Amino acid sequence: MELYKNNSALVDYLKQDPLTKWTEKTYEKDRLIIDEYEKSSTFYYVVEGVISVEILNEGKRYISSFIFQNDFFGLDSFSTFKQKEHSIRVISEQATIFSISKEILLRLLNEEPHYYELLLTNFADIFQRHYGYFNFLHLPTTERIKHALHYLSDHIGLLTAAEHLELPTFITQEILSKFCRTSQSRVSVSLGELEQAGWLLRKKVPITIN
Repeated sequence: MELYKNNSALVDYLKQDPLTKWTEKTYEKDRLIIDEYEKSSTFYYVVEGVISVEILNEGKRYISSFIFQNDFFGLDSFSTFKQKEHSIRVISEQATIFSISKEILLRLLNEEPHYYELLLTNFADIFQRHYGYFNFLHLPTTERIKHALHYLSDHIGLLTAAEHLELPTFITQEILSKFCRTSQSRVSVSLGELEQAGWLLRKKVPITIN
């Protein structure tokens, strides 16, 4: 989690105004927060949980990015495009999401403009994640999966008593296949190769990096 960004301070500020309408809602796994093609006018913050950005490409649904705790999303609400081509789905067991309308957000930011820099930092980081995603698609499948596991462990890996990095149980072969744009069977083979090489301690859920 990129907790070095004090995003919660901005959220706390947005909640302070008694006249401001905002919501904080808990979603269950697989629930869509924003449907495909739905142009949102709402800005969101992940209080807890992990969600994914899904895109449809040649009839198959892929994950183009993960959104973690302490992340903002809903950047498309600032776009001039009338619709989008992605959806936002919960992949953790639950996710708690704060939301506020774009209009109210901008009004409150105008009253405390120093938060604009924080928001722009988040937007820049979102773009950087997407650039990183496209940079790893050219890799051979096993290297692509290794890269994805590194990325996920940096953000949501849990350190075990034996000091190994364990990924949450919702990071499955299906999730990896959608993110790495390959088949689930190929993910299974690659995880086996990584386990045999000693890089993975466990290839089954919870996937554990040695």
